Amino acid sequence: MPKPELKLVGVETQTSAVSLKGFQAWFGETCVVQDMTLELPANGVTCIVGPSGSGKSTLLRGLNRINEDISGYAMKGQVLIQDSCAKDGFKDITELRAKVGMVFQRPCVFPCSIKDNVLFGVKNKRLSKLERAALVEESLKSAALWKEVAHRLDSPASTLSLGQQQRLCIARTLAVKPDILLLDEPTASVDPTSARALETLIKNLKDDYTIIMVTHDIRQTRRIADNVLFLCDGQVIEMGSTDHMFSKTAKPKTKTYLSEEFCDC
Repeated sequence: MPKPELKLVGVETQTSAVSLKGFQAWFGETCVVQDMTLELPANGVTCIVGPSGSGKSTLLRGLNRINEDISGYAMKGQVLIQDSCAKDGFKDITELRAKVGMVFQRPCVFPCSIKDNVLFGVKNKRLSKLERAALVEESLKSAALWKEVAHRLDSPASTLSLGQQQRLCIARTLAVKPDILLLDEPTASVDPTSARALETLIKNLKDDYTIIMVTHDIRQTRRIADNVLFLCDGQVIEMGSTDHMFSKTAKPKTKTYLSEEFCDC
């Protein structure tokens, strides 16, 4: 009998943006993610939490196949992005990554101007000068960065602060017009003020994008998440709305981790 799909506890039925069916992942002989069958809802913010080594980033990177660039990686099962298989439901991996954008823990800006960083993912598209300028402005406004850099778009991206660089990475990702935004601890390398600015940005984007985010910050999870997925030892312990996951009705292991940041799995 097939394993039932894990659905969110504490919320009404939601449209799924991502479905995992028997998803498993290895690095060499080590199984990092074990037989996950679950659905992640469209729109809103889903935070993936759990102790180090629980499979959070491996799961996140499996959604747009970035893990496949790493030697020794292997996976089994299905990853469905809006009902299309991530492995063979797209023309190529570039098409998949245009639909499922990703921002990493440390800002990764390219050695070129702020403007050219934003346009990096569309550099091969036939766009007029006016269209490119409009896309730069739109993307930077969406990333809450336009007012800070509008007067110096030709300056090197490296001259921005780390918090600004992270918002630039988000703007670059948004310029490709993805449906899903993957964030791997996006505030971990910035100062508290920049982290709060990024949290505000994420909350402002959630109505237009499906945001799936890995974080170690439990207080941050409570502030910005609509739904929470708790992993330990490569397995799903529980998934549900934020209200449920931080309530007395959550599983004992969930309550222990979210209140004490200690996992006894």
